[in-house]
Amino acid sequence: MISVALALCGVAGLAGCPLSRSDEVGAGDPGDDGFGSGSGAPQSSCSTDMDCELAASSCCECPSFATNRFDPTNGACTGIACPNPPVCPGNVRAACDLAKNQCTVACVEMACPTSTSNACPDGYAIDPATGCLSCECAAPDMVNGCELDSDCVETREDCCGCARGGKDTAVLAADRATYDQMLFCPSNPQCPGTDTCDPASEPRCVQGACILTDAMLPANACAGPGSCNGTCIINRDPAASALGVGVCVP
Repeated sequence: MISVALALCGVAGLAGCPLSRSDEVGAGDPGDDGFGSGSGAPQSSCSTDMDCELAASSCCECPSFATNRFDPTNGACTGIACPNPPVCPGNVRAACDLAKNQCTVACVEMACPTSTSNACPDGYAIDPATGCLSCECAAPDMVNGCELDSDCVETREDCCGCARGGKDTAVLAADRATYDQMLFCPSNPQCPGTDTCDPASEPRCVQGACILTDAMLPANACAGPGSCNGTCIINRDPAASALGVGVCVP
């Protein structure tokens, strides 16, 4: 399986680990980082998980998306030596979203240590590219980030905002005005005009960052010392994952 292969590549420190099966498709012409352009844009259509493989934006990064295993760009990284090969956490796999018939990244359930010496007081690290957790402890920005939910406010993410058919987000209350100015919105933006706001979503402070979420902390959530007497499993409960924690199972 490609996720296992990538994890082993990172652990072994081997350079030039392929991101796909190079024996099934030809390698493209490598660019500056060796990631070939192939014969067109990446193809991601699928009908089963077996149609999909993990991929990355460059040869020397951990996977962050998935493509069809016969995508012409696959195999372009074969033989590319990375100066500092990444140690990938192995917390993602390639899957087929049957509703869209598109390859996507799915999170892999993992058991994390829960002893006092190994537990993560601020929760587990959230990969910004995939949204999946790893057993690595989160390192919140306690200087420029938030500390409490009350530090965060909801604001429009685009010029329309959810009230007019766009999207909302959450930012530090002190940064709201600056964030809005950086959108460079016209005085009368063209918007769908349909309210798409989720009344259950609230601004929350998660690991030093403001997010807008409707996720509620599960009763069996685990992360910090003493939070679990069984096994702490990450990437099992989407609500827990959104808040950077796992769930405790007997």
